[in-house]
Amino acid sequence: MYFLWKDTPLGLIKISNKGIFEFADYILKSRFRFYSVTLAPSDSQADVTIVITEEALSPDVKNKIENHLTEVLDPIGMKASVLWAMPERGFMQFIQNPYAWAVVASCAAVIVTAGFVGFFWTAFWGAAAWFSIRGLSMLAKKIRSA
Repeated sequence: MYFLWKDTPLGLIKISNKGIFEFADYILKSRFRFYSVTLAPSDSQADVTIVITEEALSPDVKNKIENHLTEVLDPIGMKASVLWAMPERGFMQFIQNPYAWAVVASCAAVIVTAGFVGFFWTAFWGAAAWFSIRGLSMLAKKIRSA
């Protein structure tokens, strides 16, 4: 679904949330993570607000990235407002993760129903399968890129 239609000097553009995410991902480095993008039409340009997280960036690097994004978006009639944020790390992130609770509950259920020996063998074969699939997928990616 498009949430902005804009007539620019280069023609009509239609912008979707997914499209602006992919565009920003293409422009910027892959180490950045976008939490939200909002488009607010102003008088002359659409204002693009991108919230990016990155640890330990100097103000010069941040300014360089913001200027680059502004240079790319200006010709198509959009203005960039980049907000920098840090992701939450540590124990609180673990507590708020539903996948972590699913793993904890699954481990507890296996221990109760199969005992510690059953838990050990379940964990052993699960880890072996995970590492095998991970290795095969990395090998397939390496072969595909060669």
